[in-house]
Amino acid sequence: MMEKTILFTFFISLFAYDSPYSLDKFHQILDISKLQAPTSHYNPKYSVKYGEFKNYANKFFYLKDNKYMVFFMCGKKNRSELRLHQDFKVNTKKAFSLNVKVKIFPISAKEFTFLQIHTETKNSINKPLLRIAWRKNYHHLKNHIWAIIRKSAKINVQKYQKVDLGKMANRFFDVTIKVKNNKLFLNFDNKKYVFNVSYWKYNNYFKAGVYLQTNGCAKVYFDKINSHPID
Repeated sequence: MMEKTILFTFFISLFAYDSPYSLDKFHQILDISKLQAPTSHYNPKYSVKYGEFKNYANKFFYLKDNKYMVFFMCGKKNRSELRLHQDFKVNTKKAFSLNVKVKIFPISAKEFTFLQIHTETKNSINKPLLRIAWRKNYHHLKNHIWAIIRKSAKINVQKYQKVDLGKMANRFFDVTIKVKNNKLFLNFDNKKYVFNVSYWKYNNYFKAGVYLQTNGCAKVYFDKINSHPID
């Protein structure tokens, strides 16, 4: 009887949420991604392998109002994120881009990341080149979004450039991250930035969702999210 109850509860929880894959606009990104939750290690209850998103949703990843792909998570160092399959180097001659229309909800967190360029863990320092993060209070600025760029490829050198992207908007906003010819291009809510990242020698990939740097909870809605190599 106990086993039947647990199985019934599992199926109820599985189908209590609508799947983002039910919308055509999310097929492209989900076909080339896996879901990491609540940690980077595969968890059969909450993680999804590459391209296996059909009919899938859970409490950390679901469709809202038949419009938005939602990521939700609580707890320091926990995450609900897409990890895109295709790797690239910053000296690529073909541009790699991640394009989103997003709205963020800090809830009770003090800092969380919602977009990243991360390094492939093999033969690397296992650190992100870029994080786009919300911080509750940083450098006397409250409720701002920051681009945090690692400025050294050496594991023992903790050097970062932190760019204030402005106060969090209580609406959807557009972000495009592009890498080509040793440059990082960032278009954030119609503000454009260019960074020289020629010092970065590692393989990289895009991530999108919620990754918490503090305790508390956060949620992110994506109205648009796609990624394409561009000639």
